[in-house]
Amino acid sequence: MPDRFLVSAVGAVVDVDVSSRDAEFRIRAHEAWADAWYEGARTPDVIVAVRDGLEDDAALSMLSTDVTIAALAHRRADPVWMLHAAGLADESGRVVVLSAPSGTGKTTAARHLSRRYAYVSDETIAIAPDGGVEPYRKPLSIIEAHSTHKAQVALSSLDGGRPLPFPLRVAKIVVIDRSADGPEQPSLEELDVAEALELLGPQTSYLCDGEAPLQRIAALLEATGGAVRLRYREVADIDPIIERLLRTELRPVDAVSPRPTASDAAPTRTDAFARAATADELGLDGRIAILQRTPTGGQVHVLDGIGPSLWAAAHDHTLTEIVEAVVTAHGEPETGDARSIVQAALQELVEDGLLQAPTTQT
Repeated sequence: MPDRFLVSAVGAVVDVDVSSRDAEFRIRAHEAWADAWYEGARTPDVIVAVRDGLEDDAALSMLSTDVTIAALAHRRADPVWMLHAAGLADESGRVVVLSAPSGTGKTTAARHLSRRYAYVSDETIAIAPDGGVEPYRKPLSIIEAHSTHKAQVALSSLDGGRPLPFPLRVAKIVVIDRSADGPEQPSLEELDVAEALELLGPQTSYLCDGEAPLQRIAALLEATGGAVRLRYREVADIDPIIERLLRTELRPVDAVSPRPTASDAAPTRTDAFARAATADELGLDGRIAILQRTPTGGQVHVLDGIGPSLWAAAHDHTLTEIVEAVVTAHGEPETGDARSIVQAALQELVEDGLLQAPTTQT
């Protein structure tokens, strides 16, 4: 059994080094990653060594985590959308992407749907700007009653597996919502771009890296007819809906380019508000989505009502000037004082970290 083997993970080739472990462990690791083996002649992008000092089940579980982290980090600067999601492909290579937080049904859905479709991933789907998909056929992480660690199992060892078509292209992006008190019959809800960004943003790795991330995601959503939310109780009931979603017409993806924002220019006045640094902005029919860097990645804020007008007017302008701009755009409020309303709304944006308050008052 080899001391090292290559696996393909979201377009990265990872050299998995298990040389420090005994033969039994090397066999288990090699078999667990069977669906992701990379057989081509290519220099690996990154090397991941199995952790020492852990018993076998824990080491196998951590190996899966470490390969994922290394692959995502390697591709963080590439123009791909790395979405925490499961993916299944039909014979033509169309991929349905099922996104949700950890522990909410992705692996169960992938295992169920793999009886009919090719397994693409139960962890992360990498979607290129043109809609192409890079697979990550990592081992399934399966809860076992007798173990404190999830078992790492190649899906093909359970059902024989299905060949992966080539090329792969995203057909539909689905936010799955499985719960014991969900609808008896699965329901499908269309999501507008703002809703989709708020739900999918937290499931995106390195959201703020690369150029124009919100615009790239919006272009992919548009090309696939928009994201949807699938609510269900039992995974066995979702087959007809998945079959229908995989027939979504595949449209060309619009090219995008980064657009400068007002906050790219430094404020010049101490009595004025200033925008905090942002990674991207996206106008959405009277609303605006703003992507802000955070210590753990990025956060999407969607502003509506007078929010977009505040955002447009705030940078390097005083409260009085912002009030004038908002009244010009929206008119005087039917009730209340415009200055008080605007001041309260600006304070919310300051508390959310989107604006910086003036350092001096006038």
